[in-house]
Amino acid sequence: MPTRPANSPLGPAAVADLDRFFAIEATGCNSYLMRHGREEEFARLHALPDGALKSMGLTRDRLARYVFRDCFQR
Repeated sequence: MPTRPANSPLGPAAVADLDRFFAIEATGCNSYLMRHGREEEFARLHALPDGALKSMGLTRDRLARYVFRDCFQR
């Protein structure tokens, strides 16, 4: 189970999603500072229902890539 600081705006599912993203997309990267600055945006998007994400052109499995789009591009 992923761990998170008590003051994190992220729930357990969001923490797991971000951990998975950084393990796959940013292996070897120290993600703490990048994550810390963008956790609120990720938490806000992660809390939206799938329909709202779809209307924004997003899917839940691509949220981390969207939030960090300027850092990790494919």
